[in-house]
Amino acid sequence: MVNFSVFNELSLPFPDDDKIVEKFILFFKLLEEMKKKGLETVRLSKDFKAYDVLDGVNFQQFVGQQKDQDFKRKIISFLINNGVVIIDSPIIKDEETEEQELLNSHDYFFNSQATNGGLACCDVWNTIAVSFNSDTQWDMDFIVLQRQNLSNSGDVVEQGISIMHLSKDTHLVSHDHFFDSLENEIKLGITQQNFWGKKEIFFPNTILFCPEVEKQLSKLDKLIFQQAISLLREVETQRKCITDFQHSGEGKTVHEHNELKKLREFTINGSKIFFEKHIKSLSNGYRIYFLQQGEKIHIGYIGKHLKTKNYK
Repeated sequence: MVNFSVFNELSLPFPDDDKIVEKFILFFKLLEEMKKKGLETVRLSKDFKAYDVLDGVNFQQFVGQQKDQDFKRKIISFLINNGVVIIDSPIIKDEETEEQELLNSHDYFFNSQATNGGLACCDVWNTIAVSFNSDTQWDMDFIVLQRQNLSNSGDVVEQGISIMHLSKDTHLVSHDHFFDSLENEIKLGITQQNFWGKKEIFFPNTILFCPEVEKQLSKLDKLIFQQAISLLREVETQRKCITDFQHSGEGKTVHEHNELKKLREFTINGSKIFFEKHIKSLSNGYRIYFLQQGEKIHIGYIGKHLKTKNYK
């Protein structure tokens, strides 16, 4: 579960300047309420200052036109000093290759118009989109997109998806489940230092870790660790199935090559078991190998891409 929201750039520019100051204040109030609930960061496709507030009027020009000094200072603080929340761009970082691949593997449409910005990225990250209340179409707690991708047989598969959305604080109540889950994640306070000693507390029901994982986790950088644990917590809390994430089995060469196969054997109840399935949804090609047995899911490996015949 990620701890950031995503800005919907389609909510700019405002169609006119009617009550625009009130709508900015509404936006700031919304961000403050989101911050209280644990979402302290908003990711954007590009820097806020690069957007037009009105058609042909960018943020710098808009700020210069304001006569209310308190409002002016608030906008400047928001844009420059992260005065309300932390502003971060782009939405998908260079090292977040799996998320970029997932975005690229689908086509998204809003009102029949193609989009791959904030709303589409909310589907990738499974988080909330935040908008200016600049138009009635954004006065919604959910936004419906059409998502298309090609099946293995080459057919176009189209699906309507619902994106969690906020443009004013009254929308927050519709997403209580999301914020409750986020609060629980924050309260857990999982770190690389405390994880192994408390893994049964963090994962009491579904996920089990093979003993090999303890050493593997010590070698992960912070980003990969956070991604892996966040992903597995989504499975543990039944927000997702483990097969919802991009995954695959091993090819014929691994099955027929004892050395390669042995690299994928991990310990369950004192015995070495071959793990074939692995999740590919971590950055920089990292993998999570898992084995599902009934209601339990064993995690055997979290780390770099394991050796194959073609990958050294």
